[in-house]
Amino acid sequence: MRQPVHAMRGAHREMTPERIVGIGFVGLLHVIAIWAIVSGLGPKIANAVVPHDLVVVQTKLQSEPPPPAPPKPPTPELPTSTTLLTPPPIIDIAREQPATITATLPPPTSTPTPPNPDSGASAIAGTHTTPAYPPIERKLGNQGTVKLRLTISPQGIVTAADIVQSSGFPGLDQAAMSWVMSHWKYKPAIQGGVPVTSTTVAAVVFNLRSAGG
Repeated sequence: MRQPVHAMRGAHREMTPERIVGIGFVGLLHVIAIWAIVSGLGPKIANAVVPHDLVVVQTKLQSEPPPPAPPKPPTPELPTSTTLLTPPPIIDIAREQPATITATLPPPTSTPTPPNPDSGASAIAGTHTTPAYPPIERKLGNQGTVKLRLTISPQGIVTAADIVQSSGFPGLDQAAMSWVMSHWKYKPAIQGGVPVTSTTVAAVVFNLRSAGG
């Protein structure tokens, strides 16, 4: 059985143009209100669009306050002491100056040169030449050896000549003494490190063969 059409239409309100415009206007108002709230212009736009007897109040969301900090533990009271601390004594240690030690060295002593040992007169070989053969004694064929005791000065000079043993011929003896005193030289004798006068014995040989006679 079919129901009448007019009954179904009565149950629903028809969408008239005025109703559609009203719904659109209300939606627009919602969009504008949401945008104004987000951008902070809500109160101004609401006052311009909404009637004056409607006041839009913008509230700020407050964050929850942080939990209170735990109470600090009570500071223990230290017992007061009436004992006075005596400051340590100040000890001023003077810096000791190093002692100056002056060492006096004895003057250098020169090592004494040991004196020359005692010695007799010694001949200087280059001066002990043989005297020339006396011509007369050569003609006569006289030859022999003359021994003389010589006195030597501290300067090494023969200052005296004495015949100890004669050659047997006065000419040869005299020729030997004269030649020795004028030509022969000696190193003087040393006694206690000092040259002294001394005596020595020397022999002069006259030989015709060695003299070319």
